Amino acid sequence: MKSVVALYLVIMAGSFGAATAAPQNALPPVDFSAMTCDQFWQKTTAADRGPFLFWLSGYFGHKKNSPVLDPVEFTEKTKALSQYCSTQPDDKILSAAEKAFGN
Repeated sequence: MKSVVALYLVIMAGSFGAATAAPQNALPPVDFSAMTCDQFWQKTTAADRGPFLFWLSGYFGHKKNSPVLDPVEFTEKTKALSQYCSTQPDDKILSAAEKAFGN
């Protein structure tokens, strides 16, 4: 019986370690306050950019205390952010996004 309990504890401990390990393909944390427009648009993949844009939209939506996501407005503001960044590549993406999403 003791060996069964010991085996169970070993299996549980091993499972816990596997469950808390970060996936090998996990992205590192993103510091938008340090990222420039150029880094955002040129050095992130399109697949990564979508979730980042949603995060930025939510970040500024929260600042306005708005729980609403309007898909048409989101698309327009994303285009405005892209256009702004194309003319100001050295601006920080967070500052640029504030101009686009903060209004």
